[in-house]
Amino acid sequence: MADELDQLRRSVPDLAKLDPLSTEVQQWLDKAHAAVKKVDKAEAVILRMHQRYLLDPAEKIVASAEIIETVDRATRTSALMRKAGIRNATAVHPISPRA
Repeated sequence: MADELDQLRRSVPDLAKLDPLSTEVQQWLDKAHAAVKKVDKAEAVILRMHQRYLLDPAEKIVASAEIIETVDRATRTSALMRKAGIRNATAVHPISPRA
């Protein structure tokens, strides 16, 4: 997983300058979302939230930086999980509420 995230980080398009609706950007964002979601579903939601802000010219620069930081956090989380022997995010289950 970390390899996939590293590759995404190396191949990130210029999100602050490119059209967020372009095929190149959309494909990269979809790949990033899928890879981040494998590590941390909450981070995947955060990535999509920042993705929406790419459409606002006043927020685009900040949103692009936040998307990159989200991928970086997922990369660090993946490395820590691997070091701890946890294979993926599904290995961690929340405590179920009692009925």
